[in-house]
Amino acid sequence: MSKVKLSPQQFADLSASLKKRLADELTKQAAECALPELGANPNSDLWSPPTVDSKTVVKLSPIVKEMTSFRLDPKWIRKGGYSSIPEAVADVMARIAEHCVGVPLPAKSAPAKQPEPAHA
Repeated sequence: MSKVKLSPQQFADLSASLKKRLADELTKQAAECALPELGANPNSDLWSPPTVDSKTVVKLSPIVKEMTSFRLDPKWIRKGGYSSIPEAVADVMARIAEHCVGVPLPAKSAPAKQPEPAHA
């Protein structure tokens, strides 16, 4: 049995707070594991890691689960990471919208009004 998806309105209602929590957590993660700038020398053969790596993004799963009731699927995360925290948050939000939000139901149309019989 598949899980009931969020409505577009539910997703819209939680989007701002979810974005903030994801960005705050990524900022915290970046501060906790700050490395000296690698690869800053263009003549160096050292690899320059992305600003936000995919393994760090996986750590957002508890926040996504708490706020949406869906688990962050590692397949949704871009391999190779992201060049910035806003880019990572935008991509994760897009994947959540794609996989966790149901398609809005078509608006119910009012029943067609029956013409009144002509009076003679």
